[in-house]
Amino acid sequence: MSNKWSSVDDLPPLEADEAHLWRMDLADAAGLANRYTSLLSASERVEADRRRVGQTRDHFIIGRACLRVLIGNALEIDPREVGITKGIHGKPETPAIGGRGISFNLAHSKDTLLIALRRQGAVGVDVEYFDPSTDFMEVARANFTENESNSLAAIEDPTSRLRTFYCYWTRKEAVGKADSRGLLLPLASFDVSFESMNFHPVHVNESPDKKGKLYFVSDLDLGDKAAGALALESSESHIRRLIFPLQSSW
Repeated sequence: MSNKWSSVDDLPPLEADEAHLWRMDLADAAGLANRYTSLLSASERVEADRRRVGQTRDHFIIGRACLRVLIGNALEIDPREVGITKGIHGKPETPAIGGRGISFNLAHSKDTLLIALRRQGAVGVDVEYFDPSTDFMEVARANFTENESNSLAAIEDPTSRLRTFYCYWTRKEAVGKADSRGLLLPLASFDVSFESMNFHPVHVNESPDKKGKLYFVSDLDLGDKAAGALALESSESHIRRLIFPLQSSW
């Protein structure tokens, strides 16, 4: 899977064997919230109004509108007609239309928004900007496997240790979101302390009497200030990394 992000002017179709990973730099979306509001449902507008006026509200509006545009493009319907509900664990989902369904997931940290979509199988994505003030070794000992915590503790360089912690964390979040349980899935029930690579198999097995699930995790190149990861149920999907054309008219 190429690490290169491609800019596009028009939204490509989502093919059956593809997963699309879209990146939005919300710093480039300043002043667009009012235009994007028209794409939201009535309930989404109410939710937006409940949020603090400013960046928090604008990011919600633009993120939800972009999601509607992408799902609408994949299903060939108007973005305003896209139905978005919450599953049993609160993960957003959309019902199939005409026998065609879409799996999707969102992640947001600071000015970076990621949206992943595919036609078949679960998908999870996460992004986190580095926070040096985090006591990440304490977090790791409370949430990670013994092998993961030991791997972190063995890293002497503080910057490398911080980056590795967020690399592990985003991998775990992506798996949890693909699983649909998010942080309800015990983070110590699976190990992600592998070297950086694409489509690394991660087996989630909470107890010996359960079969467990298999996901394939890939790290995302998001620069030197953030870490990200993508989790899929299949290693066969062709991944396209795309930059969303925020300035386009919808």
